[in-house]
Amino acid sequence: MKRISSFALLLSILACSPAFSQGLRANVAAIVALSADTGEGSTVSLRYNDAVGILYPADPTFIQGVEFELRIPKAFQGAESSIAWSVFSRVSPSPATDRFDYSVDLVATQPLPARVSMNLVLPIIDRHGIKSGPFASLIPLVAGVDRFPLFFKLSPIGKGLNPSMEAAEFKLTVRPVLRDEGGITVSVTYPEGQEKPGASVFIDDRRVEDPHALIMVKKGARVVRVSAEGYREEIITVPIVAGKTVPLTVAMVPNAPLIEFQAPSGAFISIDGVAVGAAELSGLALEPGEHTLVFKIGDYSMTRKFTALRGKVYRAILSVELDIVTSP
Repeated sequence: MKRISSFALLLSILACSPAFSQGLRANVAAIVALSADTGEGSTVSLRYNDAVGILYPADPTFIQGVEFELRIPKAFQGAESSIAWSVFSRVSPSPATDRFDYSVDLVATQPLPARVSMNLVLPIIDRHGIKSGPFASLIPLVAGVDRFPLFFKLSPIGKGLNPSMEAAEFKLTVRPVLRDEGGITVSVTYPEGQEKPGASVFIDDRRVEDPHALIMVKKGARVVRVSAEGYREEIITVPIVAGKTVPLTVAMVPNAPLIEFQAPSGAFISIDGVAVGAAELSGLALEPGEHTLVFKIGDYSMTRKFTALRGKVYRAILSVELDIVTSP
């Protein structure tokens, strides 16, 4: 049978107990706003009877939980049980460093463990992938937006703290627990004056239902494929980092047949009876189908017919040779 440590067992019992509102008087040492942009978290100092306020993230898209990492000062080594940590939800009014009286709901509480540090994780979404492990204990309750703001508070158990304990500072790091996902936004552009059909977007060969919205994908290398009628399909490999959004702009290139010309200077070139300008010699888009190409140099002319296929590039080359030989 799998063992559960007494710390984890007690935590489960307390966290699963029905929440109840209570009055709380607390000195707020700091206020931290969760953000996916600061994955390393924010570290603040607090003393044995202080609280730290935690605000809901302005953008919770990539955040699935909040982690509390508490480093216990030397003054409390061997006397950790004289202090309890507590997590409260639904803090009202909102935490402020110049306010002391609040209404709160108790989420979990327990004496400090006999260690130099402790880690707790509280989920903030229902469908999360957070599990307890050797480095962090899971509080089995989901604190959605309706349970914020939160308090993390230290409280003395009993009396008799010596002056060194009263002056000692704990270090609390509050950091977001990110999903194992990142995001992609796809912007599709078309050449000026060209038709703009709706584009289809595929991520790892799975079609995206709404290509205009943020696309959530697992971290790692993702293959983005964009296709639109009349345009060349674009395939791009995008590296995805957890908690980050990659803006991707895809410039569509028409897949109409293209013909390039190479001819001596002064040559007249026409296609289907229309003269080809100098600016079009490097590439001229055609309609798919049969075309008639004419080259003229002085009195010399040459006509060729060819069939242009969609997505193909053709090169028309006119070369003139002059041979001078001696008679035997």
